[in-house]
Parts: sequence; C-alpha cells; structure tokens
Amino acid sequence: MSTYSLRVERKQRETDDCASLWLSVPTDLRSAFAHRPGQFIAVSAEINGEEVTRQYSLSSAPDDSRGIRITVKKIPGGRMSSWLVDRVNEGDRIEVAAPRGRFFRPLDRAHRVLLLAAGSGIAPILPIAQKLLADGVGHRITLAYGSRALDDIILRKDVDELPNIFRTCALEHVLSRPGPTWDGPRGRLDSAYLLSRQDLWDGNASHLPLIVYLCGPESFMDAAEAFFLSHGVDASAIRRESFDLVLEDDADEPPLFVAGTEEVGEPSAICEEIVANVGGEETRVVPEPDETILAALIRGEAPVPFSCQEGTCSSCIAKIKKGSASVRSGVLKTLRQDDLDEGLLLACLARPASRHILIDFDDI
Repeated sequence: MSTYSLRVERKQRETDDCASLWLSVPTDLRSAFAHRPGQFIAVSAEINGEEVTRQYSLSSAPDDSRGIRITVKKIPGGRMSSWLVDRVNEGDRIEVAAPRGRFFRPLDRAHRVLLLAAGSGIAPILPIAQKLLADGVGHRITLAYGSRALDDIILRKDVDELPNIFRTCALEHVLSRPGPTWDGPRGRLDSAYLLSRQDLWDGNASHLPLIVYLCGPESFMDAAEAFFLSHGVDASAIRRESFDLVLEDDADEPPLFVAGTEEVGEPSAICEEIVANVGGEETRVVPEPDETILAALIRGEAPVPFSCQEGTCSSCIAKIKKGSASVRSGVLKTLRQDDLDEGLLLACLARPASRHILIDFDDI
C-alpha cells in the first residue's frame, strides 16, 4: 500500500480524549487526496517497534483549502489513537494512504436525510451534511448527534454552525449524562428516541424519499438499523460506516456472487489470471487455489491498497469489471447489496469464480 508523508499543520483538542489533526497536502499530491465526503485514510506508524495501521474518517469537507482533517478519539489500549492524540505534535509528519471508502454517494434529487451520529461517529457525518446542504438540491436534513455531556461533543463548533448557515438543516444534540442546566433531549439515540421522533423517518411524514446515514459504535448502528428495517425502511436507504471485524461472523453463511460490470466471464473453479488496475498501472498474477484476490495481488507485488486483510477497514474496495468472484457474506457489514450489484467488493473477502478477472481499484 502506497503511503505519503504529510505534515501536521494544526492540532486541536476537541475533548479530553479526542483531537483533530489538520494535514497539509502538497500541490503535487492534491489529485491523490481528492476525496468524497465520508471517505477515510489509513495512518501508519512504527509504535514501540511495531508497524501499526489504522483507518480514520476525514472530518473535513473535500474542498477545504486548509487541507485534510482527521478527528481521533483515544481508545483505551489503542496504540495508534493514543499516539495521535497524545504524542503527535504540530510540525510532525505522519504516513497516510490516499482516501478510500464508499460511505457516501451523491443524491441526484431532493431527499429527506436523517444523519445519526454517536461519539466520534460525527467525523464522516459532518462533511456529508455539509456537502448535501451545499448542493442546493433541496434536501431536508436532520442531524441527531448523541454524546455523553456538553464537554464531550466532538467538532462542536462546526456542527453547531450547520443550522445557522443552512435553513434546511435541523440539529438535535442528545446527551446521555447531561448537567442540571441542560434543557435538550436526554438519553441515547435508541429505539425510544426514534419512536419519539417518528416524523423524521415515517414515510407518511413527507413526499421526499428517505435516506439514513449511521456512524458510531457497532451496537448503536446495529440497533438503529434493526429499528428502521422493522419499521419498513428499505435496506437500500440505510448507509452505515463500519470498521468492525467481519471475518469471524460469516463462517457458516454461503458466499455471495459478484459479477463483472462489463463481462461476467466463464464460470470456473480455476482462475488462470487476475488483471488489476491500481493507480493507473496494470498488474497480472495467477492466483493459487483458494487464494483471495487480495492475497494473490500482494504476492504479485501489486501496489494494491490494503490494511487489515480481514474485512474490517474496507481499504481494498475495488470494482470487478470482467469475470466474477465469490465474496464472504460478511462484506455486507461494509458494503450494501446495491454496491455488490455495481460490481464492488472487498478484495480480502473475495475469491475468483471465473477463468479470467479484471478488477479496478481506482474506479470506485
């Protein structure tokens, strides 16, 4: 995986255990770091003698002239998050990969958009909100943001500015441990809250189609998604960002089939060749039996983007153009069925299912 050394121009404490880092992007790297709202970057560092890589969502808007920003919440025992929050300073350089991810896709007509964020899940949600509000298409947007207390609200200044700048945005902070002076909603963004705010998602409340974006702890997203599905919201209208482990969750489930967007190809248990387009360069490799597409390309020394190799980070997202692949069903924790229908997959969870495969890591 190719990485670039970027300078930390500014570091800002968001809360006691969270910090934002602004990274400057040199002119010659601006095309490499052009990104969509909701994408993430992988950060790599040697920490205590061991190479560590973690993924962090970009919390800055794509057109921000100050560079790119990651917002990192320190996790107990987290080597990378502790290093970034406590040890990295302004003027330091860190190694990062180019942006990846498919959390957000542009909407071509007005929607009713419900953005639900908990804790540091606000990082990708904020630029998505900014993008949709600036589009001028007529989206009606509600951002509900769950935090523990006022002092724990991450990116508070930017978040609170949204309804002041855009009239079509409604913002609601929900605090689980508020102080005595708090007069806003109390509790969590759970089923009780969603039932009390049925006007936000009920199909009878508006003529506009609904789309829901979720980001936060896995338990929060699982519960919210289950709630919406049980109340008739179509699965294709629910988007979530997940860096949770999926490799152990799908061992007993049948694989999914992903067909090439240009040509399905001849089904075969033996693949004769994988051709991969990565960074505008073509790599050819003959996979070994039962080898994943990612493993074959790494063995063939292709400059393919990857990190966890276990379905967690989605760095290896790619589009299969020709041929077909079988993909572990755990991919649905990161991608949606409509993504698979468009030929998208995670190369670490995919194995060839045709004699020849053409896969593109750039066209995602």
